[in-house]
Amino acid sequence: MTVSEITAAKAEFALALNDAGLDVMDYVPGRVNPPVVIISPATPYLTPETVGNEYELNLELKCVAMTADNELATNSLDLLIEQTIHAIASIRYVRFKTVGQPYALETGNASYLSADVSVALSITL
Repeated sequence: MTVSEITAAKAEFALALNDAGLDVMDYVPGRVNPPVVIISPATPYLTPETVGNEYELNLELKCVAMTADNELATNSLDLLIEQTIHAIASIRYVRFKTVGQPYALETGNASYLSADVSVALSITL
């Protein structure tokens, strides 16, 4: 089976984040086990970077805090965001963009404090 360049880029990015000590999933799982970073598509998903075959793959890193009372969950989320930004800084083909406002991620009959870290990966198609 042929793997697309987009899928390969997301898998490589997930491995780099894992190597930096983060628990990462490169797909949206059926069950969330926080703290975890979930890689998902952003809008726009793909944009041209140059006139050639270079593109920006836009992704959201859903940082999901551990379950706890509000104070501990907030601290857990802030720490996970900081760890994620430090991990991104060491990956040369990734550009950090923004961190969105925290929100409640609803999944599997549970609610988790989360925030989206927006990034862009430089890829060649």
